[in-house]
This record gives sequence, C-alpha cells and structure tokens, in this order.
Amino acid sequence: MTNQEKQADEILALQSIFDTKFRLLHDNTQYEISIDFDLVQPFHLRYNDKTSIIHHLPSFSLVIHYHNEYPSDSPPSFLLSCFYFSKSSLQRLCQQLDDCSFVKDEVCVFDWIELIRQQITNELILDTTNNDEQNHEPRALNGYLTENTDEIYQSLISYNNEQEDKQFQNHLQTCLICANIISGTDCIRLYPCGHFYCQTCLNNYVRMAIKNGRFGERIVCPQTECQKALLPNEIKQIIRDDQLYERYERITLQHALESMNDIIWCPRCHSAVLTGNDDDRLAICEQCRFTFCKKCKEVFHSEDKCPRDYLIKHIRLQKEKQLETIRKQQKKDRKKSTKQGQKQKAAAEKELAGQHYREVTIDLSEENALLEAVLNAERMEAINSQLCPNCHVRIEKNGGCLHMRCSRCGHGFCWTTAEGYNSPKMISLLYHSSMDQSVESMKEEINKKIDTAKISAEDETVVINNRSFLGSAIVKRVKACPDIACQKLNVKIGDDNLIVCEDCLEQYCFLCGETINGLKHFEKKCNRHT
Repeated sequence: MTNQEKQADEILALQSIFDTKFRLLHDNTQYEISIDFDLVQPFHLRYNDKTSIIHHLPSFSLVIHYHNEYPSDSPPSFLLSCFYFSKSSLQRLCQQLDDCSFVKDEVCVFDWIELIRQQITNELILDTTNNDEQNHEPRALNGYLTENTDEIYQSLISYNNEQEDKQFQNHLQTCLICANIISGTDCIRLYPCGHFYCQTCLNNYVRMAIKNGRFGERIVCPQTECQKALLPNEIKQIIRDDQLYERYERITLQHALESMNDIIWCPRCHSAVLTGNDDDRLAICEQCRFTFCKKCKEVFHSEDKCPRDYLIKHIRLQKEKQLETIRKQQKKDRKKSTKQGQKQKAAAEKELAGQHYREVTIDLSEENALLEAVLNAERMEAINSQLCPNCHVRIEKNGGCLHMRCSRCGHGFCWTTAEGYNSPKMISLLYHSSMDQSVESMKEEINKKIDTAKISAEDETVVINNRSFLGSAIVKRVKACPDIACQKLNVKIGDDNLIVCEDCLEQYCFLCGETINGLKHFEKKCNRHT
C-alpha cells in the first residue's frame, strides 16, 4: 500500500473510534482529535494547599499533519494544546512523542494518543514553580503560565460541576423524599451537600419553612443528618414565586439587622434606623423623620432619665423584695429544723476532722473566678442534671418522660438520674451562701478566718486549707495541673476523676494528680468515678 492509502485508512479508523471528537481540518492531510482522559475513578486536583475531587476533565487537543514520508520513513508532524497543562509539561510531552519508537511503514497516531492519556493517573498537580525558562517549543500550544494557575484551578472545578450536572440530568433519579423515580431534569440537586429531590417535594418543603418563619441558614437540607443551608439562588429556583421569595429576603434581612447592636426599628414606619453605640438616646428615622427615644421607643424626651429606666428600677425593687421575703422564709425554715441542723453539723464536723490536711495556694487575682467556678459546680450537681453521653454537655431535666435529646448534638438517650433538687451538704459553698450573697462577700468570710486562709502580701497569694467548712469545700474540689509550667487549678464537676486542664489541655487524675494517657490508669491504680 502507498503512504496515501495508509494515511486514508488511519483517518477512517480514527474517525470510527473518536466520532465527534475527530475533526478534519484540511483535505486528508491535517486533522484534530480531542482526547478525553478515561477517569475510571475520581482523582485529586491539587493546587498549593487546596485539594478537590474531580470526576471530569476537559479534552486534550492533538493536531496531526501528514507529509509524503509518513509512514514509510518518518512519523507525522503534530501540535499539542491543553490549557491545564503547563508550558513545561507540554514541552516534556513533545519530547516524549519524539522519543517514542517509530516502526517504518506502521501508523503511530493511536499509540501517541494512548501515551498522552497516561499523563493523568490518580491526581493532577497544578505546577506553581517558575520553571518555564526552557527552550522554546513551537509545537506546545496553549499551556498555562504560573501566574494563571489560580484561574486554571477554578476553571477545572467549574467544568467538573457542569459535567456532573449534565450526567445527573441525563439519568433517572430517585427522590430522597417521595422515593419516586423521575428524570434528572425534573430534580433539583443542592450544591452544598449534593442531595437531590424532585421539584414538587422540595418546593413544598421550602414554602412551608418560609411560611413558618424560617429564613437564611435556618432553611437546611431535608435530610435528617444533613445541616447544610440552602443557598439563596437555590431557594429562588425552588419556589419560583417572586412574592414569596421577596418575603424570604425581607425576613433574612430583618434578622441580620436585628443582630446588629447599632440598629433599631422605627416604631412608626418599622424601618431600620442606624443609631450608633453612644449613650445618646436620640434616634431619627430617615424614612418618616420620626424622632424617638432609643430606650422606650416613644417620642423623644429630654429628661435626664427615660421612663423605661424608672420602670426597670421599679421591677428591680420588686424583685429585691421578693428575694428578701424568700431569704426570711429560709431563715424561718432553718430555725424549725435546728435539731436536724445540729445533727448535720456534728456529722460535717466529724467528716471535717477525719480529712487529711490539704491546702491550695491561689493568686488573689484569680480567687473570685475560682470561687465562682466551685459554686457553679455545686449548683450543677444540686439541680436535676446529668451529662450527655455523646458530647458530655450537662443537661437539666425539668419535666416530661425519661427519653431525652441533647439540644447541642441531637443525641437521644434515657434519663438515669433521680429527679428533684439535691439539698447541698454543710461542707459546700452552696449551703453557706444565700440567694443574694455575692462571691465577694464569701471571699471576705474565707479570708478573715485565720485557721482557714493565710494571705501573703509579698507574692499576692492566699493559702486555703481544709480545716473549715468553706475551706474544705474549695480544697476538695480543686487540683493543680501537674504540668510545672502550667499549675492551673481546675475544678472537678460530678464524679469523673479524669480532668482536662482548661489552660494547657493536660489530662490527669484528680485523685493522685498524675498525668495520664488514656484510661489504663483507672483500670490499674485509681477509680474513674468517686
């Protein structure tokens, strides 16, 4: 066969293989083939510290030009073009094609195509190094330069998303709500999470959510375990109702404005008014020009005090009277239970005498915070509460059945703690504090007891021991972090002896104070719960 006949046969073969990807440019001597990479599995696209999963890549262009000596003596001429290959990568590929073994009288274009396809395996790394200062290679067209790498990365992601949408629309899909099998063109796939639903189900879901007052990030994917918020353009595409979408935008904007400290609403026309954070009570609406007081929302008044301040003061006085009444009632109740109190005090004194001597040194600047932490820990244990088994946040139960659901992580569990308020023991801050007693007054009471605390003016510290009810309540609850550089005093809450330092996150045992790694320490040495 002559060279022309072999060239014509090769063109026919390539046309049958690549179909629409084959384009004849000039008679039977020049043509272009768009080469698709066979991505059997998704691969990683890497650019600096960014990584994306890619399922589709744009075509690679190979232009072939025949001459009279092909295939009898030499291979054909070629041009390479690919916008996501760097200049240096295309130049190296040109060299590989030149070095590819050529058998005389045998066509070679398909072998070249297979060699090009092997350039993409399980990942594509966009080169950002400036290594394009090589010999100029005129056959390498369209390769990107390092300064355009970011644009190339975004372009490849956009192309992949477009191809996935086309593939999704060309297949039958099962709605995740109604389970009907419908065409992909009749489904809507949510961009943040990839879940998809039929238009009818998603339309009903979003409409109901908006009418119930949900907005912005509160409208999430209908999947139970998915909390990805729907995008505004997706909501507009789903509901296809300009009036309803306008309401959605209005509610979202209103919520955003309400979350700003320097925005209030005009009491007359309900427009947003920018007020600033100063102490001036004057506010002027730009829409209706209404001048009003920022506190009471009434017509602006020039008095030194706003009527709302008088109302707040009156309410505060009423509350103080109620607290005083409760405190007096508590004193009466304590007097009635004098005998029981004496027995409790005797038992507490006996418990106090049986304790081994311990003391803690506290910085005076941190004494208030430590007392508050101890008091809060006692309050947490006194109320009807227990830890969530999943996220370990303490939960209070104030009614209902034993089935509970954590509001933080959504974990469901059965309540195991006996209901009711646990009366505090005498060796506790909670027992000796009243509802209106501040931490500052408790600190003064502790510091004035010579046998309980020793104050050092030189290094501004106070040493508290466990020889009194208040001192013992503090000492038995705190343990210093074993890390010498930290020494943070951490407060124990509940019966768990595994303590994590609030400052350095060191894990240690509350009983022995040793640093621990894992839970084997509690299996061999100390009890985990006491």
